[in-house]
Amino acid sequence: MSKLFSFIICLFVLAVLPACSPSDDDEDLAGDWTRQSDFEGVSRSDAASFVIDNKAYVGTGYTSATSTETRLTDFWQYDPQQDNWYAVAAFPGKARSKAVAFAANGKGYVGLGTDGTNLLKDFWEYNPATNSWKQIADFPTTKGRYGAIAFSLNENGYVGCGNDGDNDQQDFYKYDPAGNSWTQVASMKSKRVNPFAFVINGKAYVGGGSNNGAYVYTFFAFDPVANNWTRLHSLYPYGDDEETDEIQANDDYDYNLQRTSAAAFSLNGYGYITTGTYNSVMNTTWQYNPGKDLWNQVDAFEGSSREGAVGFALNNLGYVTTGRSGTTRLDDLWKYDPNSSDND
Repeated sequence: MSKLFSFIICLFVLAVLPACSPSDDDEDLAGDWTRQSDFEGVSRSDAASFVIDNKAYVGTGYTSATSTETRLTDFWQYDPQQDNWYAVAAFPGKARSKAVAFAANGKGYVGLGTDGTNLLKDFWEYNPATNSWKQIADFPTTKGRYGAIAFSLNENGYVGCGNDGDNDQQDFYKYDPAGNSWTQVASMKSKRVNPFAFVINGKAYVGGGSNNGAYVYTFFAFDPVANNWTRLHSLYPYGDDEETDEIQANDDYDYNLQRTSAAAFSLNGYGYITTGTYNSVMNTTWQYNPGKDLWNQVDAFEGSSREGAVGFALNNLGYVTTGRSGTTRLDDLWKYDPNSSDND
């Protein structure tokens, strides 16, 4: 009886060990997220943010923290050295959500979005030296829009894509702060609303979003000197008929990064996307290597899965705050350190 019992125990141990043994899929992913001081304003989603002199500015957006859901005009500065938030002058335009923002020549710019009834095309400049706003030239289209994207290159702002109430868009415009003027530049190769963008070494990278309700998997780089867009490997190579058989068969490209309303930032020559929604809200985080045109998964965002958050970089660290999970708006702030790990 004892020999039979021992034999059964051995079989049980052998059966359990493979399931418990670590595999390549269980290896720790690079980087680590740590929670920081909560965003000081009311919880919100679809806010706008920009960075000036290693301080982040976050404001506007949509909240359900009050008795009635409402759009906002308050703005806050985050100082990473003190891990603290400070109220700055409120945005003077109409309260709005899904606006865009960028920084150029030491000033911040916020515009577009929706007030819940109208789509807006006004733009405003924030001067941190005087803690004041002034209105600048409107976005140069006949209609306002929401869900667009913005970035800065060579001290100029670039704004494009989004929806104007009738159609998703792919056009792009450059804003020159010195001349307070907009100039149309090359349009992106595909329409999209709520995409992500980050800047690496003088080029902007734009991807994701949706077009006519369908997730978009194309991914492009914009060169402001050549004024052109270059298509890069798809965010979903296996499902993209325009990818080569070689890429589709390469395990390095076996990923699906499609998503809308993601947070993005760039660190040390790499781009990062995190959170967003693809059928449901997400927490996966991916690093883009522009030299290889390749994505690698890194440590998953450790806050609640969400969409409509804002992302920014300060002192070679990434940050994500606010956003929405279901009907719940959020106000937590998380810091991503690419050189740390959960085991540190």
